[in-house]
Amino acid sequence: MAVKERDTSRERRDLALTACCAAAIAETDLEEDPLRRAGRLMDCLGLLRSAHPASVAATLDMRALRRGLREGISALLPADSDGREAFAAMVLIDEQGLLRGEVEDLGREHLVPRQALEGYWPWAQIRAEQEEQRLFEEIRRLQPEDYERVRVLLATHPCGDLDGLLDAWGGLWGRFALFEPVASWPWCNVAGWCFPCPRCRWPMRAQQDPGGVVVLSCDAHSADGVGYACRPGRGAGMPHLEGIGRNSPPVSGFPAAGGHLAVSRPVWRFFTLPGQMEVGFRDELARTKDLLIVLYPGGDAYDLHVTALHPLVAKEWRIDAKAWQSLPALGDALLKRPPLPGDGPLIIMVPHRQRAETQVLREQLAHCPDLRVATDRELLREVRRWCALGSAEGVTS
Repeated sequence: MAVKERDTSRERRDLALTACCAAAIAETDLEEDPLRRAGRLMDCLGLLRSAHPASVAATLDMRALRRGLREGISALLPADSDGREAFAAMVLIDEQGLLRGEVEDLGREHLVPRQALEGYWPWAQIRAEQEEQRLFEEIRRLQPEDYERVRVLLATHPCGDLDGLLDAWGGLWGRFALFEPVASWPWCNVAGWCFPCPRCRWPMRAQQDPGGVVVLSCDAHSADGVGYACRPGRGAGMPHLEGIGRNSPPVSGFPAAGGHLAVSRPVWRFFTLPGQMEVGFRDELARTKDLLIVLYPGGDAYDLHVTALHPLVAKEWRIDAKAWQSLPALGDALLKRPPLPGDGPLIIMVPHRQRAETQVLREQLAHCPDLRVATDRELLREVRRWCALGSAEGVTS
């Protein structure tokens, strides 16, 4: 006899989030047959209701579901959900009726597989933490110098033409299934062209609004003001993009053809984005006096070991960069992780753009003295303050 899944607040939260993500996909799929689309939405509504007590489920109708997708999904989550406040301002469909970029990663990180969704769930049927572990298993067998090289290359070369990638990777190319042809990704194709995000250099998502304008955004950096728009013409040339965000410098596209490749989405989420934080952190502090920075000191145990050298006392930071879309889901994964041996806590470094959500993660990890949470900018300031104090006054422990 199968063991029944425990009905915890976390499991019900994840079930509701799975339903919301699937509903957002169905709601924005305007090419779908209207009757089939309506059926998909009803399946999602039924799944959402199953995550709530009967008294609350009775109040959830299609109007409430559609409103929550556009105005804030926290209204659709069970009242006792773990980390519910982290989703307070999250919408899955924007004011133009377009799917927000975070939907896919949110769905992967909180996935609860259900038979009702199998026919039209477009992503892998395993949770993000399992996918992350599988990817690390692929490369952890490398020698330390090759491991570091692969990790840095995934941060600095996430996309490009085959010849350029071959030159960069050398003998390591082809040993791992980390790249995919961009031609197989219709979601980033604008009249036969793809455009990389100016921040992470991975293809931006392209969606056409009801007025015929194609809107491009990065699934990680749209909140940082990366966004473009264009109205593709009938010519064969590269479409002209206009920046519509505060951090949208000019970008050049490349043909969406077989000769151009990009890392897969899980690789981008679990290696490229945190790797760019790691390399950026190292480069920001490269000229700081008496500071030793080592990337990937223990393979995949953690990402950065920073030592502030001083005649009186040395200060160390052990840092693991994470770029998950959902910090509550990250917290769930970290709670399953065994403590890292050694002195001092392991610092979980998250992007500064998630600073408003870090308190939720800190509370989730409150009973884990071996873990600490900080954004990349907070850590940069902390290290610089320590180094400045040490050089100016001498440091005492």
